[in-house]
Amino acid sequence: MATKTLFKWSKKITPSQVEQVIRAEKDIEKAKLVFDSATAEYSHGFKHDNSTFSAIISKLLSANQFTLVEDMLNRMKQEKCNITEDIFLSICRAYGRVHRPLDSIRVFHKMKDFECKATQKSYITVFAILVEENRLKDAMRFYQHMREMGISASVVSLNVLIKALCKNSSTIDAAFRIFNEMPNRGCNPDSYTYGTLINGLCRFGKIWEAKELFIEMETKCCSPSVVTYSCLIHGDLHKAIRLVDEMVLDGCVPDQLTWTVVLCGFLDRRKVWEASELLAIELLSI
Repeated sequence: MATKTLFKWSKKITPSQVEQVIRAEKDIEKAKLVFDSATAEYSHGFKHDNSTFSAIISKLLSANQFTLVEDMLNRMKQEKCNITEDIFLSICRAYGRVHRPLDSIRVFHKMKDFECKATQKSYITVFAILVEENRLKDAMRFYQHMREMGISASVVSLNVLIKALCKNSSTIDAAFRIFNEMPNRGCNPDSYTYGTLINGLCRFGKIWEAKELFIEMETKCCSPSVVTYSCLIHGDLHKAIRLVDEMVLDGCVPDQLTWTVVLCGFLDRRKVWEASELLAIELLSI
């Protein structure tokens, strides 16, 4: 990284000061100069710590400068600076954001080289990235690895597993087996669990089963989200408007996704008049 001094610091600078300046700087190149200038000007008195390294790594990740980020990890190791789990997870998530899930796994496995122990949080984060990126075989292998490492089941991890199984019509029954077993594992299904299953059922045309699950969801005091309502609306346009009314009564305000689902559904079926009426309703509600 550059060594040019960006500006004069006060006589005695602290990591907190450097961190604040880095986080406030919107220009990535200037942020790098801030980071370097602190040690360049006070080569015998200032040392970067976890907070300043975290700040510059966050900036570099926002600009997808992954090579520099991993160089920073190595520098932290050389300078014997504590590297936290959250730093590794921020890198894993950034690789997931740019659709590089295998790099997320690679960085996850590097944690042990930096004497950073992976907790349940790390395992679930990487597992979720693999599912989100549709790397289902890799995801299931990783889940098996989680079990072998003694990572206990939780509502969050089982929700991710259910989401993976709901992506394929041949495995959605397995998703329901996990769902039915959750209470026996001390994990009660939540709104996300129900929403994921309803989405999967609607995706494969199982509208009746989705409606039954929706009713069960409400009896369990799990509030449906806008996305859950939108899945049902897309699956059954005949009752779309009534469902939208139910959303409003339940205090769940339809958003752009909801209206788009309904409008596109009607237009796909050439029900232009109904779509025009809905557009008018949406415009009036803005």
